[in-house]
Amino acid sequence: MFLRNKWWVIAGSKAIGKKPVAMTRLGEDLVLWRDDKGTIVCQSQHCPHRGASLGLGKVVDGCIECPFHGFRFSTEGNCTLMPCEGENASIGTTMRVKTYLVREAHDLVWLWWGEEKSSYPEIPWFEELEDSPRRWSSGTMSWDIPFTRAVENLLIDLHHVAFAHHKIAWLFDFGSAKVLEPFEVEIKDEIIHSWGELKSLESDNKKSSFKIEHWLYFPNLAIFDFEIGGVKLYVTATPVDEENTWVYARYYNSLGSPWISRLISRFAIWFDLSFAQPDDYRIVKSSKPQQSGLKVNNFVRADKTIVIWHQMYEEQIF
Repeated sequence: MFLRNKWWVIAGSKAIGKKPVAMTRLGEDLVLWRDDKGTIVCQSQHCPHRGASLGLGKVVDGCIECPFHGFRFSTEGNCTLMPCEGENASIGTTMRVKTYLVREAHDLVWLWWGEEKSSYPEIPWFEELEDSPRRWSSGTMSWDIPFTRAVENLLIDLHHVAFAHHKIAWLFDFGSAKVLEPFEVEIKDEIIHSWGELKSLESDNKKSSFKIEHWLYFPNLAIFDFEIGGVKLYVTATPVDEENTWVYARYYNSLGSPWISRLISRFAIWFDLSFAQPDDYRIVKSSKPQQSGLKVNNFVRADKTIVIWHQMYEEQIF
């Protein structure tokens, strides 16, 4: 069960080229491809004839062609050719694939998951982020961890750094920044805004601190502003299925010329995915139960944003 009537990020735009791309999102096996005009098409992945993956096929004359018997399907999902039956064959209405509504925005592919509408909500976004690719660098990963646990860690948690990433924290001189105080949270529509400062315990010999600001666009878009060198982290997470989560992360940097910004951003995403995320994954994977919620944790003050997210999520999912 996944939240409906939402736009979900399912891929980066650059990941979809001339060849069909197969993926699973929100429990659905999908295939994405571009038509003759370069517009992305999203459809059910398996051919209705004998179930082969259309992700192994190719695009021919503006249609996707099955690799097994050459059946072709239009952007609307209608079968336009069954070679084994001849060019004038009568094609039944069941010989079609489902087509999903997708849009490209901010160099991302967004899937509408919900009821068909006469008009659709705007793509959710944070206007303060620049869309110029010269100012950011991105990466993806997949976790065999349910969406609720993944969101807590990847999109919200502010106070695990000194422990989960203790080597990295000491390397960057904030290894003793453990106390989240002050810590404020406010909600406006579907955006949860929080800010505060991580600082040392009074008993710590070495003192360190850093400020952090965080925005969460419910249910699955987040920005972390570390107030360090103009670096911001954008993260979104989408369920692959009930047990797995796909994650897209993008580091922004506004310092200096565009090429310097891009260089810093490339280093940041490489470092995060190579060193920080393996720490997170190891710990979150050990958590029981794997499906999280309001009744399976003992939350504390510093978890306030997580609690609000679960309240909003459970209100809409049930």
